[in-house]
Amino acid sequence: MNFDVIIVGAGLSGSYLARKIKELGLNTLIIEKSKGIGGRFSTKPVGKGLADYGCQYLKPKTKELSELIQSLKNKNLIKKSNILQDDEAFIAPYGMNKIPQYLSLGVSTLLNQKVSSIKKTSNNWEIKTNSFLLKSKILVLTMPINQVSELLKVSDLAITDMPTANYKSFYTITFQNMDTIGSKPVLKNDFAPWICNNFLKGLSINQNIFTVNVNEEISNILLNMEDNKKHELINRHLKESGFKNFSFYNLHYWKYAFTEDQNNIANYFNEENMLALCGDSFSVGQADGAVVSAQKTFEQIRNVI
Repeated sequence: MNFDVIIVGAGLSGSYLARKIKELGLNTLIIEKSKGIGGRFSTKPVGKGLADYGCQYLKPKTKELSELIQSLKNKNLIKKSNILQDDEAFIAPYGMNKIPQYLSLGVSTLLNQKVSSIKKTSNNWEIKTNSFLLKSKILVLTMPINQVSELLKVSDLAITDMPTANYKSFYTITFQNMDTIGSKPVLKNDFAPWICNNFLKGLSINQNIFTVNVNEEISNILLNMEDNKKHELINRHLKESGFKNFSFYNLHYWKYAFTEDQNNIANYFNEENMLALCGDSFSVGQADGAVVSAQKTFEQIRNVI
């Protein structure tokens, strides 16, 4: 199967770029290793409700993200939230994953396909997944830069001067609880720097559905525990945090959750071999970096086609 552009990663950066490239009339494909579109804009069903367990809100720092937010507001896909109280923030009332899902509408997408290697030929990139061998004139990698480096290494390719990004790594717990545990949407304690009630945050649900990010120290301890011991420790900390009657408990580990205080190059684009890198490893990181780098990549692709 041949394409004009293949984008690896269906998170915010990949879906935003795909939407822009679609406007150019290019035959575009997104490849995503997970079973759904969203990347770290992740939402899951919990009981009869929903929990955002990846990106929790948008707080724009750049013109590019502000413009995207305005366009999403015009489509009634996002709304203001009191999650930060004194600062303006936006959420998607039906889950943050609805944002990349909307952006990727109309773009061909392969899910549950991990890219195992890439190879440059005279005219195309050959992209090998667990099920397919695909070809594309332009290849864009939007994963965290650590994963990009791993893919380049197994593919015997090298790029100099790639940015570094220090990602937070931790466990996230989602569950339903009978009680609200406070009147504010976000709380914290020694166990968890982020305890969010998705109902109070503004999701369109009528149950108290919580997202709890475990601190890095305890997350590192949990990594080396057997599952039964791991859940015993978490249950004890949740009960000490006031959650006496919780259900639909689920645990997820984020190896590359988000970066802080980042100031990297906007993106990477090699016009000679038609390889681009973008995503939240670039620019200021997080949602702003994802959109800034994708917009820059789009402009460079538009200029060379």
